[in-house]
Amino acid sequence: MARYLVAASPIPGHVTPMLTLAADLRRRGHQVRLLTGARFRETAAAQGIPFVTLDAHTMATPTDVPHRHLPGLLRRWRIGRAELREGFLAPIAGQFRALTAELNRAEYDAVLADVMFTGVIPLLLAEKPRPAVLACGVVPLMLSSADTAPFGMGWRPRLGRDYTRLNRFVEHVLFRGDQRRLDEILARLGLGAAPHYLLDWPRLADRLLQFTIPGFEYPRRDLPDSVVFTGPLPDRGPARAQSSHWWSDLPATTTVVHVTQGTWNNTDLDQLIRPTLTALSGRDDIAVVACTGGSRTPLGAIPANAYISDFIPYGDLLPRVDVMITNGGYGGVQQALRHGVPLIVAGESADKPEVAARIAYTGAGIDLGTARPRPGAIAAAVDRVLGTADYRSAAAGLAQEIAKTAPFEVISSFLADLEPKPARTAVPASRNELSR
Repeated sequence: MARYLVAASPIPGHVTPMLTLAADLRRRGHQVRLLTGARFRETAAAQGIPFVTLDAHTMATPTDVPHRHLPGLLRRWRIGRAELREGFLAPIAGQFRALTAELNRAEYDAVLADVMFTGVIPLLLAEKPRPAVLACGVVPLMLSSADTAPFGMGWRPRLGRDYTRLNRFVEHVLFRGDQRRLDEILARLGLGAAPHYLLDWPRLADRLLQFTIPGFEYPRRDLPDSVVFTGPLPDRGPARAQSSHWWSDLPATTTVVHVTQGTWNNTDLDQLIRPTLTALSGRDDIAVVACTGGSRTPLGAIPANAYISDFIPYGDLLPRVDVMITNGGYGGVQQALRHGVPLIVAGESADKPEVAARIAYTGAGIDLGTARPRPGAIAAAVDRVLGTADYRSAAAGLAQEIAKTAPFEVISSFLADLEPKPARTAVPASRNELSR
């Protein structure tokens, strides 16, 4: 029996897979504790997972889409910069204090941290023994590569193009101030400068467990050996709501379109859910199932062919869904692909442009290229997906690849082979090349 500390950035889409992983480790007889925000204490307790609370100042908040009048790439850069500062850099010191306090309180064999739990960065740089650290990819692979555009741009790679110079421009020009801010935070903690670009920090971990399949990532000739594709974690969370009576009343021949804005960017349902209801209203051949993620924002008049719920367990819902419309939450997209459901993605914050780009790259759906699509664009995309067999075929291919994975077994085997790490040597001030 081993002892594991699971650390998650206090965002629903990050906590859910990390809690799923913690519950599986507990079922295998290990001692597990979850470190995250207080709002998730009851959810952890329901699965028997002991809890460690992060301080309130380490919390993240949804970033609004500012400057809507700006061109797409400039707007995306400004969003990304705000999110890096608020959700990536600001929590480091507080998360690190909570992490080290727990590691001083009890001995752990390994720390498993989602890639946005940046409090592990100082732990990886400190010159003292530590448990093994496994970064967990709950967002698309964000490591820089000569074969891919910088993370956050939402650009699909072009065959034969070398992106090294563009990556350097982003690091040394666009995000130079944020890299400097990271180094200042580390200096206040008594550490040297980070040896990598800030989004490359998982290179320092003993493993990067990416919760997807290779088929949903871009090919990279310079992929580090530490990256392990586990496959998506199955949706084993407790059902938070049951399907309404209308579910059993739907004819088997009805086309079902599911729309969601997830559990994070769902305060403004006019972004995606309301336009979808408008786009497909009056379509007798389509039933629209909208899940609001618990949002209390009123939707107004509901079309006759629409059904609204806070939550429906994906295991119940997705086998009946023909098309899923989403703002691009990584976990929900993985579950849709598990069931071979083609997707239409409309997202602009956090990792959502990268998720949308990968959907388009794999051929499993359509990237609408905006967080606020017009009803006409949604209707056209739905008709295109329903009328083109290639989308469902591509999604089915990914589903077949996912079906061959055993993520919990893969993770368990790597954990069994890990050992505590001795004190590391000092980190040089200069950063490695992005093309390594």
